[in-house]
Amino acid sequence: MKINQFLKNEKLTVSPEPPYDALQAFVRDNHIALEGAKDGPLRGLAFAIKDVFMVKGSTYGNGHPEWLRTHGPDPYTAVSVLKLLDSGADLVGKTVCDELCFSISGENWNYGSPLNPYDIRRYTGGSSSGSGAATAGGLVDFATGSDCLGSVRVPAAYNGLLGMRPTYKRVDNDGEAPYCESMDVLGYVAKEPDVFKKVSEVLLGEDEKKTPFQQVYVARDCFEAVDADVAEALTPAVDHVSKHVGPAKEVTVAKEGFDKWIEIFKTVQGYEVYESYGGWLDKYKPRLSRGPKERLAWAKTIQRHEYLEAKTKREELLKGFREFLPEDAVLVLPTAASVAPLKTDSLEEINRVRAQSTSLLCISPLTGTPQVTVPLVDQHDVPLGLTLIAREGTDMQLANLAADLVSSFRR
Repeated sequence: MKINQFLKNEKLTVSPEPPYDALQAFVRDNHIALEGAKDGPLRGLAFAIKDVFMVKGSTYGNGHPEWLRTHGPDPYTAVSVLKLLDSGADLVGKTVCDELCFSISGENWNYGSPLNPYDIRRYTGGSSSGSGAATAGGLVDFATGSDCLGSVRVPAAYNGLLGMRPTYKRVDNDGEAPYCESMDVLGYVAKEPDVFKKVSEVLLGEDEKKTPFQQVYVARDCFEAVDADVAEALTPAVDHVSKHVGPAKEVTVAKEGFDKWIEIFKTVQGYEVYESYGGWLDKYKPRLSRGPKERLAWAKTIQRHEYLEAKTKREELLKGFREFLPEDAVLVLPTAASVAPLKTDSLEEINRVRAQSTSLLCISPLTGTPQVTVPLVDQHDVPLGLTLIAREGTDMQLANLAADLVSSFRR
């Protein structure tokens, strides 16, 4: 059921018309494409952006037709888009995302759900689903997205991509749709290690402090949070990281248990998301699909004192994590709880995997640390992602390590 064989694997060209693609990755109602500078480190590369970023001359749709209908033209172009264009890359279109970005499945019943190039029976992962599909399918060289609870990391894992969630505020995400102000970041994906490095250099810049990674922390509680066969399948990837970085030792990330971490995350995210969308929801009463509708209804019930208490607890977690993870160590864990689930899986099974994944995905946003997904192994003939997390500000060093790990593993 792989779709790659049906794709010509030719990059899309800059066009005033919405791009056609067999993966359903691109938006059509608000398409825009722009040529990059004639010179620059990204010259000759094509990229796409998640439909949450402003581009003057278009209107971002945020995954919902009612949002598109009720918002005027973008007043300016997002800083990240300008930076990529100025570096020579060509923007070929915007990509489909989950409805209001409040899901991680990759489905969008308004515009059609992007297809996983490795197996169209499986989920693509979201909310940056179109960006993941377009890059994995070879339609673009790289794509940007936004990431709060895995919205870049999950599509990267499900589609066999390098995926970066930078240190909080490391990359300017001015011109992005409002969402979760204290944890949402701009991220990006690429299939080829050399492209990933080039894009990282443009978006991340140089690290202020460079302490070589010399040891690997294997997150025991994270591997115990997933099924045994998943942990076993990732063993060669963990060994590969240790071989290139240094000795590995098992550690426990959440000594108080991930349930408390998840509760803090959901409270902060839910409150801030409703702060961003509540007024619009009350005014226009858009029709929402079941998942986002239920999550937003719950978010509306969060009281401010609960939010402030969760923020205080988060600060305590952040302080403890800085003491836990040395500057010369990388933390290794599964990116998500499994390979991309089958769309025919029961709701009970999908919710079980989602709950497992939440334990893994909440670490980086709660601690503000950079995280990169590396595609080193497969399971059930589809990609299975491994993750590296490091201290704040080590983004470029982490990106280079990830690219080198993939390059050496492919030899």
